[in-house]
Amino acid sequence: MGDVKVPRMTTVKLTIVDGDLEVERDSQVEPEGASPIQVSGSVRCYGHAAFGGSLQCADFQSDEGRIIVRGDLKSAGDVEVRNGELMVEGSLDARSVDVDKRLSVSKDAKAEDFDVGGMLGVSGSITARSVDVGGSFKVGGTAIVDNIDVGGSVDIQGELKGAKVDVGGAVSLAGGEVSDQVDVGGSFTSSKPLKFNRIDVGGSVILTEGGQGGRVDVGGRFESRGSLTFETIEVGGTVEIGGDGDGVAIDVGGTFQTSGNLTLKEDLRVGGRARIGKALRLNSLDVGGEIEADLVEAQDEVEVGGRLRSNRGTKANRIELGARSRASGPLIAKKVRIREGGEVEDIYAGELQLERRVRARNLYVREARLESQCRIAGEVLYQDRLEAEPDVEYAKPPVKTIELPKPPL
Repeated sequence: MGDVKVPRMTTVKLTIVDGDLEVERDSQVEPEGASPIQVSGSVRCYGHAAFGGSLQCADFQSDEGRIIVRGDLKSAGDVEVRNGELMVEGSLDARSVDVDKRLSVSKDAKAEDFDVGGMLGVSGSITARSVDVGGSFKVGGTAIVDNIDVGGSVDIQGELKGAKVDVGGAVSLAGGEVSDQVDVGGSFTSSKPLKFNRIDVGGSVILTEGGQGGRVDVGGRFESRGSLTFETIEVGGTVEIGGDGDGVAIDVGGTFQTSGNLTLKEDLRVGGRARIGKALRLNSLDVGGEIEADLVEAQDEVEVGGRLRSNRGTKANRIELGARSRASGPLIAKKVRIREGGEVEDIYAGELQLERRVRARNLYVREARLESQCRIAGEVLYQDRLEAEPDVEYAKPPVKTIELPKPPL
């Protein structure tokens, strides 16, 4: 059988077409048996059309209307639907797919490129080099897609393996790996562990089971409910890690919290409040408000504007606390400076400066300068020099000693 044309509003039965197949508006093509409809050439549809079983062809084109394939659609070439939609009740396999409005696939979908103007829904898994969707993109299984570019939302029930994700709205997936960049205007959620290179999200990020990655840049809130390995985190609002954090640096405009240990090769900078469930080990710490940790160990410096709480203590090369600050736990450093009106407990330091009206418990120092109206509730032991204003109050007279007590850290 050569070329076949199906007139408008008719139903025909076909098995093999040795040529092209044209289907006019509101027509239906049924297979003659269980075998798929096989077309050696092109399939052209003009308006609404339905295929009652699977369809195989060299390429597929449609102008306007809704096309329904009640089975699999396999095209050696391209699938193109202009100003219409395509529903495949089986699997879809083509070189490329271009649908102006809506594409839905009940099983798996595979092509080099998918370009859909409205909604792309795949109930099974999808494999592609690129997916470009103007509206929403939904996948019931896994997605192996190098590049995803979606104007609206993305919902992938399985894992994603790809290179780039660029989405205007919200993204939800079940873990996987994105080797290049995630760029999302709204929210991003991963229900399983995620491996990533860079996450750039305007709104919020939730990693339900944590992950491993590179850079994180979030405008609002970042939450990892499991342990996280990363390079840098920069967040305008809040950061929360439900486990251990291991990375290079963190910069947070608002609040930071982790339930486990936090280890950084470089710095932690927090504009508001920070809470570390266990130990904090890093190069330097800068907190504008308050910080709480079981232990703080910094290779360089610790600067806290408000309150510092450390159960086992804070150790650094230099420690500076802001005016009217509060500190609990011992402070151990080569240089310690407590600004005016601060209250601290025990200090172990090489050089110590207490500005006016500072209150402290015990001081164990090589040398110290105590400004006016400071009050020391415990003992003062020093090795080299002690300079103090006349109105400094001591519970016990300062004692010069050769050997100082060993700090607890």
